[in-house]
This record gives sequence, C-alpha cells and structure tokens, in this order.
Amino acid sequence: MKSPLGLNTELPVGDMISEAVNLLWQKRQQVLAMFLPAILLLAFVDWTSSQFIPTNHWGQLLFLIVSLLLSVLFATAAHRFTLLPQEQWNRNAIHMWKREEFGYLLRALQIGIMAAVLFFIIMVALMMVLGKELMPLAAVAGALPALYIWGRFSVTLPEVALGRKTSLKRAWAMSEGNGSRMVLVVIIIPLLMTAPFLLLYLLDIAVLNYVAAFGSYITTLISLVMLSLTYRFLLSFYEQTPEEAVDRPDTEDEDDDTDNRPGNGGFDA
Repeated sequence: MKSPLGLNTELPVGDMISEAVNLLWQKRQQVLAMFLPAILLLAFVDWTSSQFIPTNHWGQLLFLIVSLLLSVLFATAAHRFTLLPQEQWNRNAIHMWKREEFGYLLRALQIGIMAAVLFFIIMVALMMVLGKELMPLAAVAGALPALYIWGRFSVTLPEVALGRKTSLKRAWAMSEGNGSRMVLVVIIIPLLMTAPFLLLYLLDIAVLNYVAAFGSYITTLISLVMLSLTYRFLLSFYEQTPEEAVDRPDTEDEDDDTDNRPGNGGFDA
C-alpha cells in the first residue's frame, strides 16, 4: 500500500512488538483487572480438557466450544483495550456476547476456511503432478499462500471487534505491500513467543500443563495487542487524505481531537 503522497507504507514490525509490550506494561493495573480472570479461566478450561477428558471423547468437543467462545470474548476485549478510550472498554474480558463477537467469530472462520481451502487445493494439485511421495513438499507449497492470505486478511479483525463495517476487500487493500510483515505479526511471531510454553506440554506434568496454558494466553494477549497496533498503523495511511499527509509533519505535536477517534486508540503507547 502507498500513502497519499505515493510513499511505500512499510509496517515496522519491531516497533509493533515493543509498543505492544510497553503498552501492556504501562497499563499493567488495568491489564490485570481486565484480563487476568479471563486468562485463568481459559487456562483452566484447556487444562481440565487435557487432564480429565479422554482423547476423541465427545466431551472434548464441548470444552473446545467453550474455549472458542471465551477466546472470542478475550480477543475482542483486547482489541478494544488497545484501540478505544478507557471509558469504552469492557470492565472484564469475560462479558456478554454482542453483535461484535458474532461478527468477529464469523470473520475469523471465514478467513480460516479460505486459507484451509487454498492450502488443500494447492497441496492436492501438486500431489497429483509430483506424486504422493512428495506430499511434504506439496504441503509446504500449499501452506505458504494460505499463510499469506491469512496474514493479510487478519488486519480486518480489530475493525470487526470495534463494530465497524468492513470487508475482506478493504483488508486486502489496507495490507497491500505488507503481506510478509503481516504473516510475521499474525503467525510467526506469536508462534515463536508461545513455543516455550507449548514445549512444557511434552513433559506431561499436570502443574506444568496449566502453566503452559496460562503462558500461552499471556502471549496471545501480546499478539492481539500487536495486531491492533498494526491495524491502527495501516489505517492511518489507508484513510489519510493527501492534504492530511502534507500537513502531518507540521501538526503532529499539536493538541487536537484525533485521540478520541475510534481508530486512533485514545492513549499514548
């Protein structure tokens, strides 16, 4: 994507990581009050499922649904926490479902299904050409474009959490030129942050399994905040007019009402 002045808008991934961590640390009291109960509950649901429900038992599906519904509430709360003024936050990440949560779940499923279908089509097509013995290569070839569209389309999720009218076409345009960076923000970096906790599951110790689940949701919170900041950064260029782009260097230190706009966050991070 290019700015109104024709400049390339390159997402500063490193800045997004440090800004997300700094924001959560600066607002740690609000973070603890808003998200700690949700993280403890989500970790308990996952831990209970792994410890007491046999694999392939129908009860696993029930716990999966509960975890999914709670995770959507957790995610939308994280996006609002990052992008909206404090008076518009939920008091707790566990709250009543609203239209935004349904929209968020449907959009996430839409993106996931599109990525899965693309992966499957490419992998099967390559296996038919190369043979089943090269299935790992075909899987890698299918995963790359699937992750690419997953990353680019995910920039729409914070906007859905805010209740704004948006579309996949808008997300594609907003993330233009930053596909690989979006994959880093949405997939690669969150996986790297979560990996140490996921390794604890290999020890198969009940206490460590709960620690692993708890730590995974901590890193998920960081990832959600990072995605929200990424959305805000790209939106500032996507919706900026040429006149605003010219005036911005002279006015960015002045007091105005931009901090109260939904897309701007309402805080200094």
